[in-house]
Amino acid sequence: MMTFQGSLANWAEQIFSRLLRYEQCVDRLTLSFCMGIYIAFCPFVGFHTALVFLFAWLFALNFAVMLSVSMLVNNPWTMVPVYGAGHVFGDWVLSLFGVDHYEWNPSWIVSFNSWAHDVIGLHGFSFWAFMIGGNILGVAFGMVCYPVIKPFFAALKQRGKEKVKQTVAHSKQAAKRLAQKAQPIFKRVKARVKRKRHHENNRAK
Repeated sequence: MMTFQGSLANWAEQIFSRLLRYEQCVDRLTLSFCMGIYIAFCPFVGFHTALVFLFAWLFALNFAVMLSVSMLVNNPWTMVPVYGAGHVFGDWVLSLFGVDHYEWNPSWIVSFNSWAHDVIGLHGFSFWAFMIGGNILGVAFGMVCYPVIKPFFAALKQRGKEKVKQTVAHSKQAAKRLAQKAQPIFKRVKARVKRKRHHENNRAK
């Protein structure tokens, strides 16, 4: 019986194998993957698809891989924890340097904080903590993922090549066996045709 860890590993391998179908170059695939991680965490809400187009054009990266990874990490089910982690981290970084970033909030953020406090009881949202934290986390996770994910993609690609070689080898062996089985049949047919022609030539004489 397969465990949860085994099922998760198989699911991850299937996802990464599909990404290899979109991009055969391991370096470009890894860069596209890491850029998708950054886009998922970046705080420019509503512009993620535009960023995918922009980075694909500027850096010649794979559009499909970046879009798939960014949507896999940041989607309607994970959006709140992803953006929440960015805000908390940004608040910690700015507080670490003694920056009172709440004073620098734009006026519309102040209005939003008042509305959120009155409606849902939440307050203390910082625009700059959100922007800085999300960008730092995106860059950090993207850089950490690069050396980790590149050997994995290379191994998957090598495994795919080995599977192709094995398939070709099996096909050649099957074709050879088929030819060996068909050879006696061809010989009998050739002999019959030869006898028939010989018989017709004798009749013609």
